[in-house]
Amino acid sequence: MTSANEEEATDEVSCRSKRQKLSGAGTGASTESSATAAITSSSKVIASDGSDVKEWVLHIPPRLTKSAYQILLSCNAAPRQWHLEGRFGSRTHVVEEGKFNGIPILFNEEHMKKMIESSNNHTELEELINTDGVSIVEKVFVQNHRTRQLVPTVDARIHPELEPEGYVIPSIKPICTDAKYSHGAHSFTYAEMFGGIGGFGVGLEALGGKCVFYSEIDEQCRETYKLNFPETDTSCIHGDIYDVQDSELPRNLDLLVAGFPCQPFSNLGFPCQPFSNLGDQPGFQCEKGRGQLFLQIVRVLEISRPKAFLLENVPGLLSMKDTLDVILKAFRGAGYTVYAERLFFVGIRLDKSESEGTNTTVESSQKSSNYQFPYIPDLKLSAQDILDYETLDKSEADILKLSPETFDQLRNSRWKPHHLAWPNKKCDTLTSHYGNAVGRGDSQLVPSASPNPPRRFSVRECARIMTFGNSFKFVSARHDQGEMAYRKQCYRMLGNAVCPPLIAALAGSVLDAIDVQMRDDVGVKTKAKGCWTEKGRDVAIKLACQSLRPEPSLPLPAGCLISLQTK
Repeated sequence: MTSANEEEATDEVSCRSKRQKLSGAGTGASTESSATAAITSSSKVIASDGSDVKEWVLHIPPRLTKSAYQILLSCNAAPRQWHLEGRFGSRTHVVEEGKFNGIPILFNEEHMKKMIESSNNHTELEELINTDGVSIVEKVFVQNHRTRQLVPTVDARIHPELEPEGYVIPSIKPICTDAKYSHGAHSFTYAEMFGGIGGFGVGLEALGGKCVFYSEIDEQCRETYKLNFPETDTSCIHGDIYDVQDSELPRNLDLLVAGFPCQPFSNLGFPCQPFSNLGDQPGFQCEKGRGQLFLQIVRVLEISRPKAFLLENVPGLLSMKDTLDVILKAFRGAGYTVYAERLFFVGIRLDKSESEGTNTTVESSQKSSNYQFPYIPDLKLSAQDILDYETLDKSEADILKLSPETFDQLRNSRWKPHHLAWPNKKCDTLTSHYGNAVGRGDSQLVPSASPNPPRRFSVRECARIMTFGNSFKFVSARHDQGEMAYRKQCYRMLGNAVCPPLIAALAGSVLDAIDVQMRDDVGVKTKAKGCWTEKGRDVAIKLACQSLRPEPSLPLPAGCLISLQTK
């Protein structure tokens, strides 16, 4: 028996009245209609219909508790902490002081007897069930010291001080439509460099933009882009930006967008990361040239002269002052006032900017009256809004679940079950190396129902985490490509992508700053201060709703939505 098993077996045996009573207001789940259970102030777990949630419990003499729990685990009759049913450990509790303890189990007595009859390996279980003083009863869900009522306290809004007076977030529910909105006439043009699978494009086209240039060196990303943007003229789609001639770059451009490669400025320690906190740091001298790719953006700025640009990188770049100064100086030298935050760069061409000085720092740029990063609401979404849990196709789940060897390695690492993507938790940031080295605990996993081990995210779930709509397509696997190899390819593309709703929200504020006229569905031009910012926010929410799991409810076990106690 491993130490993890020992912790499970003994954790709840000594549950006594000395434990403090639980209190609080709720689970922190984002959507009440999708919650299987929630906690009320009376410390009961309540079903969606208002009734008490119940479970099957084995009543047993205290002296048999530990051995009985091990028998139940060996027969998969009790959940472990990485199962949906076992999020809070065994929850063994005192039923009657000195006489009976209770162990929550998965099945009723009839099912347990059928298990015993169908297998010769359940002799110990049969003896346990037939022991004097042992019984199986149905009772109200029992909480323990790990379950707790928590009201979310984190304000995830961006620039809440800019929230419009009286603003109310629209209804947040799945939208089962195509990811793009039709527009009778495009309102603006954009070019996308280092475009990946088109994260910028999804947000901008939903906002009314037309792509006139796209470049991406990775062939799989280009093919995925073509699959999702068939309206983009093939003459506008390019590969390596170094192979694009000046004459091929667009003119009369409204907006340039790019997610220039972030590995040189990342803290994640991949190969060829010039400014990583882990390993070698070759800086701008990265042998693969990634640290110099921002100069290609400068080239396009000088030739295409877009009215504005919107660039994305990693926040780690903000801490590298010398490097950041070089990049900002290059952008300003191309004729733009530059603003930076978290880390997005917004550049406004000087003839469009009220602040025409070229000596703008990151701090001073954010105080300029010409551009301000917009208010973005917190939709309070969580894992239950995007993950399929037990609705995932069984064949897909079998591919994604961890092998016994990998799971053993994981359990012997620093990993703990609370790292799993529980229904009312936020998902971790998705990285391009998701799914690699799972045994080291570097990838967030999805809890499964007993007796299955945790599994990786599906490709569709990763797409939802990155807020790509359910209609977003991926190219099929090559005939010589393995099942997991194909999924890791998709993980890599998604991990390198930007979130389309965020792009729509930011781009709306940029379009306001450069006075782009908005066209409606019949091509009529309209212009009002702030209209693009408002539209960007509305489009962002719609895109987010398109990425939600389409099923209206989750078949989740009682209690797994309860927030884990933090110490």
